[in-house]
Amino acid sequence: MMARRTLPTRALLACGAVAGPVYVTVAMAEALTRDGFDLTRHRFTALTAGDLGWIHKSNMLLVGMLTVLFAVGAARLLRTGQGAVWGPRLLGLFGVAYVIGGALTADPLAGFPPGAASEMVQTTWQGAAQNASRGASTALLIAMSVVIARHFATTGRRGSAWFYALYGAAVPVAFAALIAVNSAVGNYPYAIAVVFLVTPWIWVTILAVHLYGRESAQRGGVPAFTATRGAPVG
Repeated sequence: MMARRTLPTRALLACGAVAGPVYVTVAMAEALTRDGFDLTRHRFTALTAGDLGWIHKSNMLLVGMLTVLFAVGAARLLRTGQGAVWGPRLLGLFGVAYVIGGALTADPLAGFPPGAASEMVQTTWQGAAQNASRGASTALLIAMSVVIARHFATTGRRGSAWFYALYGAAVPVAFAALIAVNSAVGNYPYAIAVVFLVTPWIWVTILAVHLYGRESAQRGGVPAFTATRGAPVG
């Protein structure tokens, strides 16, 4: 019975390890190839609009579901200690936020998709709901960082606790800087746009690799993902 349980848990944790790289790779490929999309002016959710919007919708739906599956695996592993319940729950809600965003279509924005007005048009309910889901995902990421950091701190894994706590603190600072730059110059550099894209998924990927290695160690197996020296360890 234990052997049958091991494989599903590892598979669920592996979902979290692949979700981020898949999302970032597909989103960047779209951003660099779709006509009219400008990294310095358009949010990545704008890619859900237009004839090719189904690609980004599918991307968001896929990674959202992978993250929900990862949350199930995390719940199996983090059975005790503070944050063992709400950490996976918040992670699952983070995935649900991406599923909701992928089920909706963004409003045309500043000339994208091609043929749209050069200025923002009136917001539709789908556009408003999608924006709300993106804001919710950011809030959930910060909350997850606090809860997961507290879990690791109370279970004696202080190195990991510091990593997730500092990462969570850096998220609102990064987004505040993005807003400030955008307000000052009317747009933002490509590098900031990329940071905005990858910030949540670095966190999710590192946590997934960490938990995968921890689960493998507990079961006495050989982990398929080997943590680097800079990665948090248990």
